Amino acid sequence: MLENLLLFLNSILPFLIILTILVFVHELGHYSIARINNVKVEVFSIGFGKELFGFNDKNGTRWKFSLIPLGGYVKMHGDEDEASAKKKQDSKVNKSLSFHHKTLGQRSAILFAGPAANYLFSFILLIVINFSFGSPSIKPIISEVVPGLSASESGLLENDLVLKVNDSNIYSFNELKDYIKKNDNKEIKITISRNDKIFDINVLVKDSIIGIKGLNQDLVKLNFFDSIVYSLDQIYFFTVSTLKGIGEIFLGTRGSDELGGPIRIAELSSDFWNKGLHSTLWFMVLISLNLGLINLFPVPMLDGGHLMFNLIEFLKGSPLNQKSLEVLHSIGFFLLISLMIFATYNDILRFIK
Repeated sequence: MLENLLLFLNSILPFLIILTILVFVHELGHYSIARINNVKVEVFSIGFGKELFGFNDKNGTRWKFSLIPLGGYVKMHGDEDEASAKKKQDSKVNKSLSFHHKTLGQRSAILFAGPAANYLFSFILLIVINFSFGSPSIKPIISEVVPGLSASESGLLENDLVLKVNDSNIYSFNELKDYIKKNDNKEIKITISRNDKIFDINVLVKDSIIGIKGLNQDLVKLNFFDSIVYSLDQIYFFTVSTLKGIGEIFLGTRGSDELGGPIRIAELSSDFWNKGLHSTLWFMVLISLNLGLINLFPVPMLDGGHLMFNLIEFLKGSPLNQKSLEVLHSIGFFLLISLMIFATYNDILRFIK
């Protein structure tokens, strides 16, 4: 009995804690912008289904934890249900506090705020990681100088630490390679540290190489300003890479077995949790960015789907009729359930192999 309890705490509990934090951040984004725009939020729920416990605040919002902890929602005044469908009996709605009676711009801002909150949260976490722990990186230490090439002829040596290229700070060997490629057939100034002495060496780049190798991987701490810049770069890289990967899956150039569901996420949550705070924060960054990005997809029932409806309303000058919305929401629900089933199927296959 005790062994089973420990197994549960070690595998499921980290997943629930991480997911709860990220869902709270997402819904808090919706909630905050709704309140700024004078929309009454009736329910703020972590999870779906039957309420386990909760409380009412002075603004009349019911904050609660519900039975099924895989997600959450905010139900605003004028909503028929958790999916933000408009109430059919409009006479019972206080229009000044209703989400559906706000301007198109206000409604769009409220919808966009959820994914934006996940991106902002990831940005803050990345700054903390890069500043406090450092970012995994191949340090710009030269492990080998190839004889007969520019680096060797210019006097670069094994174990030289590259600090700058053309007065721009270098934090990783990958950055160094990028600078070299961008300056093909040009002479670059490399600032190095050797035996506690710092000096410059001019090296000519030929065919995008100078003849050096680097192998040592380590954590590189950044100052606060560089942490901000590098964190933005990491978010951009992740977003582009994720969109590219999804596109490759749909085009068939990448295996769909890479899609993972809640079982896989729970497994990874436990692995990263057991590795310590640094790894856990990194995992939270990745999942939070995923949550924000996926919610922006133009699929009915997601924030991106509602934003798509708003765009259609803007273009045609009037909202879609209720019947069309119901059909589109049904299609969106079918797509999301199908994707979840497929991802869970992949999880089960991984588990039994």
